Amino acid sequence: MPKEVFLVEIWRKYAEKAEEIRVKRFPEENVAKLKARLSGYLYTIRLPISKADAILAELKEKGKNIVEF
Repeated sequence: MPKEVFLVEIWRKYAEKAEEIRVKRFPEENVAKLKARLSGYLYTIRLPISKADAILAELKEKGKNIVEF
């Protein structure tokens, strides 16, 4: 079962350890769902698209594998 996180700082901690970051965008709601896949769990967070893009740019610079759906 995935675990939803509500604080960006906590999700970033998981994202730095993640094997893969997945992104699902919901343009009609102006929301993006970010998913951090670790070996044990999938951690998710829902953010406004603009804030999600800023976080994804930081993770791409660090060389994380990001997959968009």
